[in-house]
This record gives sequence, structure tokens and C-alpha cells, in this order.
Amino acid sequence: MKPSILVLLCLAACTPVHPRVSLEPGTSLKAYRVFLVAPVTDDTRAPFDLDVVDSLQQEIADRLRSHQLTVVAKVPEDSSAATLVITSRLVNFKGMSNTLQLPFSGITRCELRSVLYDGQSGRRVGEIVASDLEEGSRPMTVLNECAHDVADAIHERLRH
Repeated sequence: MKPSILVLLCLAACTPVHPRVSLEPGTSLKAYRVFLVAPVTDDTRAPFDLDVVDSLQQEIADRLRSHQLTVVAKVPEDSSAATLVITSRLVNFKGMSNTLQLPFSGITRCELRSVLYDGQSGRRVGEIVASDLEEGSRPMTVLNECAHDVADAIHERLRH
């Protein structure tokens, strides 16, 4: 491997990657008070030794709750509660998928794409792409960071 590529990989492994948030024109998340985290799908075909999709769904929901946000299992029938539906797909994973809980000395990478929908109208509101790249971490920790980034990005957009 060329030294320049190795240096770039090391820098990338040490650099935080912020989620990319794109909202539909004229859209704001400030009106949403209730959040529904739909089941996560796995598009990676990696041989995970744990139920990663359930874990990611739970991590997103728990992180939203940690920001004092209301998470529900279904869209409320009361139309006055603006509900944001979050559908996510794990689209990329590189690392030791068959030993997620064990420390891994190599580089682990994940990418989680979340599409946001208005719960009442079904209209697409936006998308969040969270990716994480870490060296020497448990692979499950890296996956959880992707889920946290999605929830944190939503919380940040609610505040500003």
C-alpha cells in the first residue's frame, strides 16, 4: 500500500464524520414532536453474529429519548401531534461482522441511510446519511455510533 494512502486512511480513521442532512426545500423539522423509528433493513449481506437491525432501531429510538423526545410505536391517531417517521437502511459495513462485540484492531466502517417522512401525509421530508470510520473499536460500537448520529442530527435540526 502506498504511504500516502495509508496516511489518508489513518487520518480518516481519526477524524469524526458528521452526518449529511438534506431536507426537502422549505422543510423544517421544528414542528415535529413525536418520532416513530421504523424497523431498520440490512442491505450489506454481511454475516452478522447479532441481530443488527433490531439493535440499530433500538439505538436510534433510545438516543432520541435521551434528548427528551417522544418515541412511539405507531403514528398517533390524534392529527395534532406532528409525527416524523424514520426509515433506515444499513447500506455499508466493513469490519468483523461475525464478532461484533469483540475489539477489532483493524478499521471498521458503516453507513446508515435514514429517510424521514411526515407521519400524517406520508410526504418525504428529508434524508440523513450517517457514516462512521474507526480503528481499534468493537464493530458494534461503530454501528451504534451511526445510529446515534442519525438521532443527534434530528435533535440538532429541531433546535436550530
